[in-house]
Amino acid sequence: MKFPEVHPLVVGTVTTRPGLRSLARKTLPADAVEIRVDALLAKKVPVDEIETALQKRKHPVLLTLRIPSEGGQRAWKLAERRALFLRLLPHAEAVDVELATARAMQPVIEEARRAGKTVVLSAHAIDRPATPAQFARWVKQFDPLPSTILKIAARIKSWRDLQHLAALLVNHPDWPLAVMGLGPRAAQSRAVHTALGSRLVYGYLDQPAAPGQPSAAQVRKMVLAVRNLEG
Repeated sequence: MKFPEVHPLVVGTVTTRPGLRSLARKTLPADAVEIRVDALLAKKVPVDEIETALQKRKHPVLLTLRIPSEGGQRAWKLAERRALFLRLLPHAEAVDVELATARAMQPVIEEARRAGKTVVLSAHAIDRPATPAQFARWVKQFDPLPSTILKIAARIKSWRDLQHLAALLVNHPDWPLAVMGLGPRAAQSRAVHTALGSRLVYGYLDQPAAPGQPSAAQVRKMVLAVRNLEG
């Protein structure tokens, strides 16, 4: 199984035990499933249970062990996080590592690439909109290697914030970018950014994993409409 290359790609997030069980279902309103290991551990789901569910997966998996400063629910020790990434990596088709931790997680990134996995390098502005200077720093850190996606998620409070996010896609049309807004206007931002070429579009399969996140079913309808526009 490979991480799908079609885009826009619907990614269904999982943060609960019932959501984890959805991996074994034959059909889902998503092209791939993001397993938020940090959120599952925060809800006392054992690692062994997570690993067993991954082994039974019927859908491509994006493995995420998010850090608290970028919306995660577990305060990781470096060695623990690195070891758990490497343990679960064989049961996933892609990994999400923050740009801020890419150097510390380099062994994970290297192993993922060696194994032919997709690497998502992510950056988040959770509490307030990112500035143009911050966007520029994130873009400068990114090297668009094969099977690598830059994901940027930022709070939007105004139309201008939405424009700043959209500009990433307009200014880098050939880059593998996934861009989305956070907050009350998150759903509207997904429609705009999907139409502009965002590679990944996130929606929850069980509970919202980010502020304002719509359901995967809602996102699926929106993405199908965009695909139909493309003919």
